[in-house]
Amino acid sequence: MRKKNTFLRLFPILLAAALALVFPACADQPDARQAVKDAFAALQAEAAADPVRVAEVTPVRTNIDIGYYDEDDGPVYLDVCVIKYGSHQMKYTMDIIGNPDADGTYPLYIALHGGGDVPEESNNELWLHMTDYYKGAVSNGIYVACRGIEDVWNTHFVDDSYPLYDRLIENMILLKHADPNRVYLLGFSAGGDGVFAVAPRMADRFAAVNMSSGHPNGVSLLNAANLPFEIQVGIRDYYSEDAMRSIRAAEFEKTLTDYSLQYGCSYPHRVLVHVPAGHNYVDSEDGAQTVVKDPAEFARRAAEENWLAQFLLVQNRVNGSDDVVSLSYTGNDAALDQALSALVTETLGLEVTPSVNTNAVAYVSSFTRNPVPEKLVWDLSTRAPARQYTGFYWLRADYSVNRGILTASFDKASNTVSVTISEDVNGDFDILLNPLLVDFSRPLTVQTPKGEWTFTPEADPALIRQSLEASGDPNLAYAALVHVGADGTPRP
Repeated sequence: MRKKNTFLRLFPILLAAALALVFPACADQPDARQAVKDAFAALQAEAAADPVRVAEVTPVRTNIDIGYYDEDDGPVYLDVCVIKYGSHQMKYTMDIIGNPDADGTYPLYIALHGGGDVPEESNNELWLHMTDYYKGAVSNGIYVACRGIEDVWNTHFVDDSYPLYDRLIENMILLKHADPNRVYLLGFSAGGDGVFAVAPRMADRFAAVNMSSGHPNGVSLLNAANLPFEIQVGIRDYYSEDAMRSIRAAEFEKTLTDYSLQYGCSYPHRVLVHVPAGHNYVDSEDGAQTVVKDPAEFARRAAEENWLAQFLLVQNRVNGSDDVVSLSYTGNDAALDQALSALVTETLGLEVTPSVNTNAVAYVSSFTRNPVPEKLVWDLSTRAPARQYTGFYWLRADYSVNRGILTASFDKASNTVSVTISEDVNGDFDILLNPLLVDFSRPLTVQTPKGEWTFTPEADPALIRQSLEASGDPNLAYAALVHVGADGTPRP
């Protein structure tokens, strides 16, 4: 039998040795990821031994004052958990439904109640309602219903609400096996206001969100480039002549589509304008609902043609009222619904789509978060400075940096980060090198308007630990960073 040339037999070994000398960091990529897993396991163990954290996820039977109670049933009690931050506390209920998935984790659903600037007892009653509202649509998962931390119009987005949401999500991940890539936010009415406010300021925390019957209050959704965003509203839910709640919600169909074209990001969304509904409609269970075919057309025509006046004329003819609030909140009036449906589809000629499943839980559950999207758009003016966490996916900036827009992209083939900095960005920022995104075994190239630089990334255990402590989320952990100065010059 002919023997192989000795050099040919040894060539693969010699080549591997040579490459190891040229690229000594070849093993860093799996090591960085394993280091994150090890550090997260240690953090979980510490959380389980932390009496404060454990208390925050331990329900206590609590009497809830809703202003009245049924004489047969007696006072209302809930099993309530409490998280404290500063002078505020967030109460919430927690139901673990079904079995965990194969990896041992559960999806997490965070639900926000209606109400707001109403008496404490009224907000309590609406919170009680939300403890069940979306829960029936959850087949398996952790269902959390949060009580607003103040009885004010922005009950779910008072400044201290944001660090409390962070702590809640951290606790669910660390102690209750919530999947950090399947955290969902849902809200109705004042809870919808909360979703509008919270989602763009904490976009990297959520896999998808649903906003029902809320008002955007001028918020920008520019940060939702990678956050599936469902918006639901009743076509006659104006609330007031100035608020125009249905129009403001429907306008996001065009806004988010335009963002997608402008920035080259997906901006996934679904806008549902229910016909002929007002403030209330079916969004918490499966069902065949009728919605506007083109929400952008509705928003444009309703504003330009003053459809509110026509809606009020129909309402006055049917029940004698010309009140905008009644138009928005009147329910169970078949004659009004029929007349308004005819107005919308026949007189005004707006196309509708029947038999749409508007189940909010079903919509959000169809998405899983990508914690390291390859394109980012960060509006630095839409943030929550009360948060201790200053990151946004794989970027980070101090809260004093509060103007301008950063757009960033990552090219896996060349291991390159490219960042565009608008002229009004008013400070430094960091590029966070997440081992789920960046290949630590190769040089990293950073491109900014100032030029191009190449670095050799090295995993730092201290940074891994620091990033985990900041977010409690192993998928947002970074092992190194590149600091970029206000002039666009990076340095490791």
